[in-house]
Amino acid sequence: MTKREQYGLIFEKRDIKGIGIFYSAEQKIPGDDYSVLTYIDRLSVPEVEGFIEDLNISLNQGSNYDDGYSSNSIEDISIMYDYPNVNIEDILIISMVDMRDLLIEWLDFITNK
Repeated sequence: MTKREQYGLIFEKRDIKGIGIFYSAEQKIPGDDYSVLTYIDRLSVPEVEGFIEDLNISLNQGSNYDDGYSSNSIEDISIMYDYPNVNIEDILIISMVDMRDLLIEWLDFITNK
């Protein structure tokens, strides 16, 4: 089972003629706690890579690398590190390993044309 399946997400690619290609992460069951994970589709490739790097550093050193993750793309979302977990919006606590693996899946999806 993939991480997106585990957390009830659907990754979609839409090609809108004359405009471009858009990627989205959507929730299979709107409104559950996992719906906060759909913010990942607002992150650019470098932001996803930076988030993965933060999580890898935290996992390798066995403690928080930083207080949390932030970027302009998701400035309205609170993502705090609480080793070995990530707290998103005080709604969902997800393990750093699962968050990293989900981000890797998303990165693979958006970069493999």
